[in-house]
Amino acid sequence: MSGQGSPDPGLELLEVTVDSTMPLPEAVSEEAITSLVDHVLRAEHAGGRWSLGFQFTSDPEMQRMHLEFMGLDSPTDIMTFPYEAEDWSEGGSPLGVDEAGGDIVISVDRARDHAEDADWDVADELFFLVCHGMLHLLGWDDASDGDRAAMLDRQRTLMGSWRSTQPS
Repeated sequence: MSGQGSPDPGLELLEVTVDSTMPLPEAVSEEAITSLVDHVLRAEHAGGRWSLGFQFTSDPEMQRMHLEFMGLDSPTDIMTFPYEAEDWSEGGSPLGVDEAGGDIVISVDRARDHAEDADWDVADELFFLVCHGMLHLLGWDDASDGDRAAMLDRQRTLMGSWRSTQPS
């Protein structure tokens, strides 16, 4: 699945690809993810061309990836892989040299557990994780307690402002 957000002078192109090996709540559609991504990019004043890939997967697959890429033998809720210039072929990115983006992998199993702990539904947790991954791609870090608190606060703010734009 792939979708395109509405272009404006700051955000030239938004390409979002969504793939899932796990069943997703009906609300977590390609259209909704693209809308949230578009909202985050605009709210964070990100311009240019963006290409993003979202993969929703299971805990066992996430644990395998976590071990392979981070050396940690445990599942995690999200992993973010920013695109680097050397990731593109010799001719540059498919959309040009000014493209930004990355791949975001989210564990549906972790989201289900976290949603129960947070007392909200799985769709809300998955959207919260999409927002979290986007903030990482935009340079936010959550390595320290203070940075994590600021990032989670920003996620809550972005989720609230995005929700207010969604039809009831």
